[in-house]
Amino acid sequence: MKHKTRHITIWSIVTVCRLLLAGTLVFSGFVKAVDPIGMLHKINVYFTHWGLHFPSNSLTLKVLVISLSTAEFILGIYLLLGMRRRFTTVVTLSFIAVMTLLTLLINIYNPVPDCGCFGEAITLTNEQTLGKNIILLCSAIICFAKKKYMLRLISERNQWITSLYSWAYIILLGLYSLHYLPSIDFTPFKTGVDIKKAYYSPDSLTPASLASFDCFDKYGNPITETLLNEHGFTFLLTLPDIRYADDGCNDRINDIYDACQDSNYHFYGLANINADSMAINKWIDLTGATYPILTADPNQINAMVRSNPGLLLLHNGKIIEKWSNNNLPVITTEGKWTPSQNKWLADLSYIKLILWFILPHYNNIRSYLDWQ
Repeated sequence: MKHKTRHITIWSIVTVCRLLLAGTLVFSGFVKAVDPIGMLHKINVYFTHWGLHFPSNSLTLKVLVISLSTAEFILGIYLLLGMRRRFTTVVTLSFIAVMTLLTLLINIYNPVPDCGCFGEAITLTNEQTLGKNIILLCSAIICFAKKKYMLRLISERNQWITSLYSWAYIILLGLYSLHYLPSIDFTPFKTGVDIKKAYYSPDSLTPASLASFDCFDKYGNPITETLLNEHGFTFLLTLPDIRYADDGCNDRINDIYDACQDSNYHFYGLANINADSMAINKWIDLTGATYPILTADPNQINAMVRSNPGLLLLHNGKIIEKWSNNNLPVITTEGKWTPSQNKWLADLSYIKLILWFILPHYNNIRSYLDWQ
């Protein structure tokens, strides 16, 4: 009886640790995959602090972000379903140990106030992140030491299907969000947000980036209130890093600007306030831009549209649409525009996006549990 009780106790502890690890890793990998550009900016801040700055369009950082999100998500799924237990527990323990050491260094040197491990979805201080990783490290040690108590939820015969689908799901989700816009927008500048209302009537729930939104004209004069109080539609071409902005879409941008002129819509470029005049003039020369270019805080521009350049549409100060440089709209002679190509995915609820992953595995999991 004592022997049985001991086994049940150990199994319960291992199950709690396993679920804690799996849930954290799956969520962390998922939020990185749906907003890879946001994570890319965060990682670049770390590298810059350590004296190694990458351009904003760095392929190396893009590969690193997709790889990191994939590794976390896959490890979480493997832990959750009890797949390849020896391999999974060894890799998970090694991964968590490295991340714990890294967060310890971050906590000591404090290069950034937020580690960015959960992207924009959940903000943790460096101290909170270190505490979280210590708990995860303890859980990983327990799972590694008592891996035989981890219940398998899918048969060995079918685990390759689940594994293959998991890899394809998270990689394609990351690549899609990288090419277009985040599948789920965690930033303060999501579609439907009223910047004008947040700017003039901030409350305790208003993000600081909205309440303190400021932009300036080419002479350095504040122009925020003029921009937010303009009646009708206003297009903002966001240029978070004008030096590396994709100028291959400049013909479409200029067509949009011409259409805005015909329809009496407002159109502005919005560049990094730290960009030098040479970079801005180079953009104007390369693209033939005749629209006015304003400046704003780079962090706010990065959050507005996860693209360089990106396009944001305001109506009386409220965000109603976003486009990346890969799916810019076409404005008709009637002043109508095509909706975002990824809007159908961005409008999906968390539940639907998660069900896309769960439902293909439902029969495999159920049949295995019935057999057990």
